[in-house]
Amino acid sequence: MEDMYQKILWEGYGLRYQSGVRTRTGLVCQTDQGLRELKKARSSRREILLAHDVKCRLYENGFTSLCRFATAQDGNPFFVWDGTYYLLEDVMQGEAIEEEQPQDWLDGAALMAKMHCAANGLKLREGLAQAAALPQVWQKRLNELAKIKKRIERQSGYSALDLLVLRYYQPFFTRAQRALEQLQQANYTKLRKQQQAQGVFCHNRIKGNHLYRQTDGSLWIGGFEHCTADVFLLDLATYLKRLWRKTQGDVTLLESAVDIYCSTRDVSEEEMRLLLPLTAYPEKFLRLVHENYNKRQVCISPAMLAHLTQTAEEETSMGILEQYLTEN
Repeated sequence: MEDMYQKILWEGYGLRYQSGVRTRTGLVCQTDQGLRELKKARSSRREILLAHDVKCRLYENGFTSLCRFATAQDGNPFFVWDGTYYLLEDVMQGEAIEEEQPQDWLDGAALMAKMHCAANGLKLREGLAQAAALPQVWQKRLNELAKIKKRIERQSGYSALDLLVLRYYQPFFTRAQRALEQLQQANYTKLRKQQQAQGVFCHNRIKGNHLYRQTDGSLWIGGFEHCTADVFLLDLATYLKRLWRKTQGDVTLLESAVDIYCSTRDVSEEEMRLLLPLTAYPEKFLRLVHENYNKRQVCISPAMLAHLTQTAEEETSMGILEQYLTEN
């Protein structure tokens, strides 16, 4: 294995491998030019290029709390070895936050807002911003859920997974339909086009294991490989859903996180209308149902069932968040 790392570092980046230590995310390598982290990419070429463009623009605009991809000797922000994409970065310093303290959530919201502001002027290369918009994705998931329900009802017997889907079908389908209507009424498509013209991206993974506390108390962020060219508020909505779930519905902390974000990045009243449907849509439940019925039909393990059950309970609690945002 070390021979492979030596070849990747030398042939890909012109670095001499001296030693290495495995980590959760990759291999921290001591090279002749210092420490680097070598990672096997879990993203596609398109996603890597998008993340690279985003990181470069953020850094150019003064947001430096991140680690950029090293440029390989062929000019790409990755190196391909035996058909596999590898990424090389400086080693992320600090400790991943545990999201146990209120200040962690507030600092994360502030960092998110600063990062979004620094996207101004981002121009993605052709083809990187062509992913389907949310209304199309949401409608597709709704259609899939309706088909799955019909498939279940045609069966002579029900599995535990079938019963779980039937139990939550009506409340989640209704909520998803309502969220889709609200998203369209909030002019999502127009706002998305406006923000893409100005420079926009959605990180999609702003959470503890991608947020690192430095010795000076500041936060750095990783996990850019999951970026999309979507609206900023999608990041905020996902972050607030996670906060709501992990703090058992702490309204005061949620309001403070929103205030900090909006005090750092100017959010119009029109844009703020997106927050309700983006938090209300039961995306995780619908996605897991789709995966379990369309990709894992051979064997549904107890762990998969437990995960979907927990997700259903968490999405149910989001109904309370939806009610709170509707009233406020």
